[in-house]
Parts: sequence; C-alpha cells; structure tokens
Amino acid sequence: MPIVGILPAAGYARRLQPIARSKEMLIVRERPIMDHLVSCMKAARADELRVVTRHEKQDVAKHARAAGATVIFGNPATVAESLALGLAGLSGSTVALIGFPDTLFTPPDAFVQLVAELRSADAVLGLFHSPEAERGDVVDFRDGRVLGVEPKPTAPRTDLIWSLLVARASALQGVAESREPGDLLDRLARSGRVAGVDLGSDFIDIGVPASLAAARRPAEEAWR
Repeated sequence: MPIVGILPAAGYARRLQPIARSKEMLIVRERPIMDHLVSCMKAARADELRVVTRHEKQDVAKHARAAGATVIFGNPATVAESLALGLAGLSGSTVALIGFPDTLFTPPDAFVQLVAELRSADAVLGLFHSPEAERGDVVDFRDGRVLGVEPKPTAPRTDLIWSLLVARASALQGVAESREPGDLLDRLARSGRVAGVDLGSDFIDIGVPASLAAARRPAEEAWR
C-alpha cells in the first residue's frame, strides 16, 4: 500500500511576526523545524512527501523540493483545506501520514507506531500531553480508542491533544468541508473508527514566541 506524507505549510504565522523567514524554516536544533517532521515521515517509509504551501513562501518550496518532496501551491483558508489539497488524487487505500511542520516532538518512530495500529482502525492519532491544551484539539482517549475530539476548547477537560494523524485517504474524504480537521476526526471517533497512541509529553508547537524560545533550548530543558 502506498504511504504519502502530507505537511500543511500555508499558514501566515501571525503570532510570531516579525520573522525573517517562513515559520517552517526557523532553525531549531540546528536545522529548519520542518525537517524534524520530514525525518519522522521518512522513518515510516513514506513513498512520497507532499508540502502544501502558498506561492509567496518560496523558501519553504525550495527547501521541500531539495528534500525530494512534491510542492502543492494553493491559498487554503483553513488547515482542513490544506489537507484536502494534499490528499487530492490519492487512491482511497493510500495511507496518509499527517503532521504539522511547526512542531517538535519525540519519539522519532512516532509514525511507525501509528501505522502499526492502523490495522484495527480507519485513523490513528498521535497524542501528546500539553500544558497548553487550549491551543490544540483535546482528545477523549480510553483503552486505546479515541472517543471524541474537541477543537481548541476554552476550558480543556484533559491535557491530551492530537498532533499526528495516520489514516486511509478514504476516511478523510470531505475534510475540506470541515471547519477544523478535528471536526471530521470527532465524527469518525464517535462512530468507533479512530484509535490513538499516547506518545508522552515531549511536544512543542512553536506557534507563539515563548514556545519557539523553549524549542531552541537544549532538549533536556525544552521538554520540562
């Protein structure tokens, strides 16, 4: 079965401005942060990588091509629309690896673990414990199954969020019509079709200045 990694990189990084380059190209641990996600996808033997970005983000496009990725240009208004662009043309049986190229996490074999769990589900979420759960999609997770997903709640009921996704492309049809990817995942979860893997708390989303500063500290300090 073909495996395709999809990296949505079309955002404006408004909370980080002013920055001299695209957010995905900010240097973290001696390389552009998007390279950390690329490495994890390659570890899962992705046959193809697709980077969805805007025409003006030429630094991302150039770097993605140098890494052997396919660049898909567009002007998606939401992350859900970015994912739809990345999924376009894939057969329903294709396994899609989805992650965010502005995040830093361990373990490096995270996608390998998620792909292994796909045998018993249509989608598998990589879950992390976050002290800023309100910035992500909070997950109701019990006994290996995801029972629900709540996008960006003002009062999170748990600290567990999803940031990685492995799914058959057929399960993600219609994602562009969702306000957030988490809305589609919530519907799938409530029908019993989503599994999850708790990957721990080694996770940073660099979308705000304080998180970017934390990611740039030595690993043993950043994960505290």
